[in-house]
Amino acid sequence: LTGGYSQVEVTVDAYLEPSEFDRLQNIPPSPFKAAGQEVILVSYSSGKVASAPGYEVLRALPSFLCFESGFQKGSEVDYTIDLITCIGSVILMHPNPEVLQRDIDFVRHMEKINGFFVYETKTENLKRPRIMDRIGGDGPTLIRHMSNDRPEMRGMMRRKMTTVDASKELVIFVDPYSTGCCVAKEIKKRGYNIMALWTNGFSEAMKKHVPLSCEGLQYNFELEEATSVEKTITMIQNAAKTFRVVAVLAGGEAGVDLADVLSEKMNLRTNGTEIPNRRDKRIQQELIKSAGFRSVRQSAGSKFTEVEHFLKTELYPLVLKPIESAGSDGVKLCHNFNEAKDHFGILMKSQMINGGACGAVLCQEFLRGKEYVVDHVSRDGIHKTVMVWVYDKRPANGSQFVYFGCVPIDSQSYEARILIPYVRGVLDALGVRNGPSHGEVMMTADGPCLVEMNCRTHGGDGNWRTLCQGLTGGYSQVEATADAYLEKKTFFDLPDKPSSPFMASGQEVILVSFSRGTVKATPGFDKMQKLQSFVYLETGVKPGSKVEHTVDLFTCIGSVILMHEDNGILEKDIKFIRDLEEKNEIFEYQPKVSNLISHVNFGDIFSRGNDDQASQKSKHRRIMSLGRADMF
Repeated sequence: LTGGYSQVEVTVDAYLEPSEFDRLQNIPPSPFKAAGQEVILVSYSSGKVASAPGYEVLRALPSFLCFESGFQKGSEVDYTIDLITCIGSVILMHPNPEVLQRDIDFVRHMEKINGFFVYETKTENLKRPRIMDRIGGDGPTLIRHMSNDRPEMRGMMRRKMTTVDASKELVIFVDPYSTGCCVAKEIKKRGYNIMALWTNGFSEAMKKHVPLSCEGLQYNFELEEATSVEKTITMIQNAAKTFRVVAVLAGGEAGVDLADVLSEKMNLRTNGTEIPNRRDKRIQQELIKSAGFRSVRQSAGSKFTEVEHFLKTELYPLVLKPIESAGSDGVKLCHNFNEAKDHFGILMKSQMINGGACGAVLCQEFLRGKEYVVDHVSRDGIHKTVMVWVYDKRPANGSQFVYFGCVPIDSQSYEARILIPYVRGVLDALGVRNGPSHGEVMMTADGPCLVEMNCRTHGGDGNWRTLCQGLTGGYSQVEATADAYLEKKTFFDLPDKPSSPFMASGQEVILVSFSRGTVKATPGFDKMQKLQSFVYLETGVKPGSKVEHTVDLFTCIGSVILMHEDNGILEKDIKFIRDLEEKNEIFEYQPKVSNLISHVNFGDIFSRGNDDQASQKSKHRRIMSLGRADMF
């Protein structure tokens, strides 16, 4: 920038070469002889480094001069919150200021997309540790903040009265949790008796996963699965006595298989067992492929040799996940063969949150496109579309797929008119003729492709229920499920698909944390409750809670349902919430005493965790540009 000198050379001149010192200008030349900057690298993610491909990308920048970092394979990276937690320093310089600025922008983009490091797989991420924080040992720790001044929301719930003497009849729910509890409560409200039947191995914590909207839900009977189907049916009959069992439903993902078996054996409305284990994602893809639908290229096995050829010949990235799971349980996007091999081994040793070990691993092509959800309820093969959603997923905090929301899609939109027929065809191919379903579909460049079909209600504790009722005029998948099993006429009176346009504008906004700490106060929650479109906020965060950076659905900090007749007001309120997130104004954190005391050696900026100077020197790396003739 100066044409050949810096403070280092001038210091030497000042002491030893007074004539040289006197010849120097009092201030640097203006303008500078080049454009340049030191760029301090910021981490928006954390993990143990498996490789650092971003370093080579930096060296290829036109303005690259040199780069220093102490992070390499095996290093632990944390989120950058100060100079001590930065991940390196890059010197950029070029005669053309536009080239410099373009390179700076590129470096900042690499930071945001976590382009510097590939991290080792974290086993703890596969166990969904945050779910226990939400459930707690004695039940839910969630808090629901309701809007008390939305008169248009009153009367939206339509109380449905049954035409039979429901008090003499019994409905069985296999593993009821999350939205399954909402269906159980709806059916009990209609006068039926309800039984919770727990499958073998279903965790005690998950049994307590009851949504806030279902607090106080009491089952008339609770039983544990017996050692055989026949003994289980006998046990049910002995407990029910004079009550007539009229339906068996899956109350959650883990209950799907047993619900199919029992309903078939007891001659009730069923999807049957002709297709064994339709939860198996591999079987789902094979069935729809044979029916002529777009399916995923895949390979599965319980031994690595069974999938090795696929992993060596397919283009990366590839998706690895358990054959059976719910949501993102155990799912990982692997960018190379070694990463896929490591994740395969971890999955085969892992316990899934929905019960049981991972029996096999499914390896699939990575579908590029937007992910949609199509919710149906079926009776005797007649499928009613109750809602179409699109996931708002974006990169954040080092994770590529963070949920920011779930947006309803108009049933007459271009996407919905493609998705709905496709999903109904998938349901037919999978033999799903009765009950709720939750299909996840990727809209790829060559059309829709099934990600997975869940033969149960849409999850998320049914938080979307009020939103659906407002958009449709009074019903959701919860009410439609009860109708499909118990109220034939009411079910067939439901629209084939939701009305177009919707009767209001609304969205579920999933709250994302860009910071961490121990919460002192929650001023952002108070501001959200004053928004014109606010319906309710559900969160497990309160003063004293520990908040982490959001990297998946289970590290989110809450869910807000917004709805208003005026779409402009809705959009304004969504932007307001996103601004609160980005400015870290949702929470006020307790101060950290450790941050107030300067106890870190500045040598630790690039080489931390070892006070041995020689060891630090070996960890510290400087990468120079050897192709800059203008510098040498």
